[in-house]
Amino acid sequence: MLGGTAEDLAVWHRDHSPEQLDLKGADLSGRDLRGRNFTRALLDGANLSGANLDEAVFTEAKLRGTNLAGASMKKATLLRANCAGADLTGVDLRGATLYRCVLRDATITGANFKAAILFKVAWPEGVDVPARG
Repeated sequence: MLGGTAEDLAVWHRDHSPEQLDLKGADLSGRDLRGRNFTRALLDGANLSGANLDEAVFTEAKLRGTNLAGASMKKATLLRANCAGADLTGVDLRGATLYRCVLRDATITGANFKAAILFKVAWPEGVDVPARG
């Protein structure tokens, strides 16, 4: 299993790709995980609050119910990522790419989508998504 450091994550991904990285329920809050590859990772219910996820890749990742509150996700890539029910309160997504990303039932209060590339995103019902910043 993962030791919990960013280096451990990089080593695991290198040694086990294309297996799915299973971090369901993991506490990675406040960690510096910028530029990490979470492709196809299982992050359901994980705590990534306050983490630095700038330029991280979440292609086909499962982030259902994940706590991302206050995380920095500048220039992150979320292609076909499932973030249903996730907490994105105050997340900085400036310059991020979201393509076919599912945000249904997610909390996006105060999230910053300025200069983000947004295409075919499934937004929470009834939520207006202003670019702010």
